[in-house]
Parts: sequence; structure tokens; C-alpha cells
Amino acid sequence: MKDDMRVISLLLRSKKRVEVLKSLEFEDKIPSKISKDIGDNSNHVSKYLKTLKDAELVVCLNEEDKRYRFYSITDKGTYYLNKVKDEY
Repeated sequence: MKDDMRVISLLLRSKKRVEVLKSLEFEDKIPSKISKDIGDNSNHVSKYLKTLKDAELVVCLNEEDKRYRFYSITDKGTYYLNKVKDEY
């Protein structure tokens, strides 16, 4: 329950974090594609992804690749996205 509120709060504090999760909902993507989807610059998207990764809501599928890192939403990310989706 406490973890629930922590993650929900993290998402509700930033509409862009929710948009990143929505962007990854049906397709794995690289940050530049996510950036185009949500209308924000790549530097910001990288920060959103780091925060979401730390919260285990997204995962990098090819961490060793420095140029084209693909990100995917986790089951936990999908669960919390569905909980907050109606807020935005």
C-alpha cells in the first residue's frame, strides 16, 4: 500500500512521466521516438526514463548499447499507468 502511494505520487507529480509510459504502452522505443511522441526534448526524456527505471516502471532492453537503447514498460509500469491514466 505504501509503495502504491509512492509510485502513484511519483506519476501524478509529472504529466510527462505518464506520457512516457503511454508512449511505451504498445511498443518498445528509443528515447528520440519517445521525445517525438510526447513533444519534449531528448534530455528531458532521458531524465524521465531514469526516474521511471529507478521505480521499476520501465526497463532498458539493451543497456550495453550506448546509442540506440530500447525501453519497454514493465508489468508494474502498466499496472500503475492504468491506475493514473484517467487523471490526465
